Amino acid sequence: MSIIVWLLFGVSVGLVLYGGVQLTRSGDMIAEKTGIGRAWIGLVIISFATTLPELVTSVSAICLVKEPDLAAGNCFGSMAFNLLLVTFIGLFGGGKILRGKMNRGLLLSGGIFMALLFIVQFSMLSWRFYPITTFSIGKIDITSFLIITTYLLTTRMVFAYGQEGTPLTETSVKPEYEDYTLGKSFFLYGTSALSVLVGGILLAKTANRIAIETGIGQTFVGSTLVGITTSLPEMVVAFTAVRLGAPEMVVGNVLGANLFNLIIVALCDFLYPKGILLKAIDFNHSITIVTVIVMTSVVLFSQYYHPKKRVVRLGWDSLSLFLIYTIGVTLLYALK
Repeated sequence: MSIIVWLLFGVSVGLVLYGGVQLTRSGDMIAEKTGIGRAWIGLVIISFATTLPELVTSVSAICLVKEPDLAAGNCFGSMAFNLLLVTFIGLFGGGKILRGKMNRGLLLSGGIFMALLFIVQFSMLSWRFYPITTFSIGKIDITSFLIITTYLLTTRMVFAYGQEGTPLTETSVKPEYEDYTLGKSFFLYGTSALSVLVGGILLAKTANRIAIETGIGQTFVGSTLVGITTSLPEMVVAFTAVRLGAPEMVVGNVLGANLFNLIIVALCDFLYPKGILLKAIDFNHSITIVTVIVMTSVVLFSQYYHPKKRVVRLGWDSLSLFLIYTIGVTLLYALK
């Protein structure tokens, strides 16, 4: 394989990583300057920017290299890896956000996310085995319209909960960014998002090249290599937010990013020129979807059943997330 391909891949990772670091700082600045809860900032503002690599990579995969499996694998794989990032709270933040203190709006958004994934899975099954139960408008699955509408309602709902004074476990009281104005904060947010954007475009090209030259296939490469790499901003947010004492921003970003990944799936359906995306992609993506559903269930269930015993500072919930993710990736590789 050409060394240039790997060099370009490394450059794209560097751009995404740098952008992710700065996005975390700018998001915390915006939360401080505006007084908006970190949960909503993580769910909407930060998640939109950290999901730019997935957006650009998937759209590029559809429009430039015409690979729907790479586009879908990127989105579904990123969802799984994003949920794995919740374990960072257990390792570095004491896991307090997973102990019954999560914002109710975030809990509801997690439940809605799972419901939408079930609908996506049902649609994939229907197009293949029960086409009479499917609905579409032209070449666009009705599920895509449902995802977009539900996302808008969910973000509004989480914002309303924050305004009503629902506990967000905010920990920072003393201003930490007195030298930054709100304008400077948004400028940093914009430049960071641009870095992530450029890195995402380059990532789509190089990842497709790697998939072709290694012969592994777009489904596996999209769900693992690309999915993990485009989740680097979320990983940086997780580390940085926990260090800032804002674990609720981690969960908000993870759930928000996963919801926005579903928006990207819907957008790719709109852009896919050959028909309906969920009908065209490899059915093996169901493995990743089921993995994400089970991992999300663990995150939500841990709110009501708190782990008492720990292994290497991790409770049953964090260990389960790691195990489920590992099983999903192994199955996906076995069926590549």
